[in-house]
Amino acid sequence: MEKERAPWWLWPNLLSIDAPLVAIAWGWMFAKAWGVVSVPWQLWATLGLVVWMIYVLDRLVDVRRVGPDANLEKRHSFHFQNRKWLFPLMAAVTLWCLYVGFFILSRTVVMYGLFVIGLAVAYFAMAMTQSREEHTGILKNSVAGLTFAYGTAAGIHAYSPVVSFGQMIFSWEVLLFAGLCAINMTAIDFWELEGEDKEDASALLGMGTLMVGGAAMFFSLWADDFNKPFFYAILVGAGGLHVLNRMHAKFDKDGRRLWVDLAIIAPVAVYWVWVRFDNSVLT
Repeated sequence: MEKERAPWWLWPNLLSIDAPLVAIAWGWMFAKAWGVVSVPWQLWATLGLVVWMIYVLDRLVDVRRVGPDANLEKRHSFHFQNRKWLFPLMAAVTLWCLYVGFFILSRTVVMYGLFVIGLAVAYFAMAMTQSREEHTGILKNSVAGLTFAYGTAAGIHAYSPVVSFGQMIFSWEVLLFAGLCAINMTAIDFWELEGEDKEDASALLGMGTLMVGGAAMFFSLWADDFNKPFFYAILVGAGGLHVLNRMHAKFDKDGRRLWVDLAIIAPVAVYWVWVRFDNSVLT
């Protein structure tokens, strides 16, 4: 029986490069929102590589949990089949991060990185102790969303002249982005459920998108002209995920992954257009 070939647009997901691209794009947004003038290229490279490594490791952990003989998704099957070259690549990424952290980036970046590493350790502890039959839950995806959001923002924040570490931790920009990420991760998982569980999950996702979108709208009303576009972008992402939650049955599993990725990257395009053409926003 001929093996099904993945469509070309699914390859970023199979290679785990979609998440690094999202992290870098949103990192640029945080840099703009926080008035960061210059970020060394090594930080951008490290951000992308670390996100890639975490996603690869997460998929290999998933395969270990359910077993290679299970009915694996394309992305998990791809990573398991290519694990022999993925492990050396992850080792090389680790060496790069150590070199850049100790010799190039500021000590502040390293300290912030320890905070993000703590979140990542908590996430993988949850992933590795999850039973084979247990379905991925909201708590695990919430921790994953926080890890992704703080991981994206922390390094950028280290070069911010006006925002303190405490302000970043409780920043609504970061927390709402974490909400978008958690909904993104949970959606794909919940859309595979059946029966009443699927209906309950769909209602829960819909409520989550409305909460994130409503919060973004509220803060946009009170934000100054410099920060309004960021909340507008969050609102676009929440709206896109809400529409997808209502229409997900029209797409196959691979198509859903494409659209949830687009729902997370579309806000960046909206933000760029806004700050590019709105004269009231300082760039």
